[in-house]
Amino acid sequence: MIKLKKDEIINLLLDKNNKDDIVMNDTFGTEVIFEQMATIPYYDKYLDREDIYCILHPKTKSKEFDTRFVYPFLVKKDGNGYSLEAVEDENMLAELDKIYNSLE
Repeated sequence: MIKLKKDEIINLLLDKNNKDDIVMNDTFGTEVIFEQMATIPYYDKYLDREDIYCILHPKTKSKEFDTRFVYPFLVKKDGNGYSLEAVEDENMLAELDKIYNSLE
């Protein structure tokens, strides 16, 4: 298990041989340990761009994350490097669910 700096997230997720856990704080400040389940490159034809999504499974429970579920995140680049942003768009959630279930 490792704690990541923002710019290390993308390297960890894109390394197929690396399955280290990801440690992040939820919105309440609770440290949550996530297991990597999948990294999904996705081309959005309407926006004409490729995004990277990751599916993470919490190994520790918090007010925000339940260990019974997996959670999709968008790998987002900002002025400070890379970060993970929870996916909230219903259409994107459905698309990622379809892709993720086809991988299993």
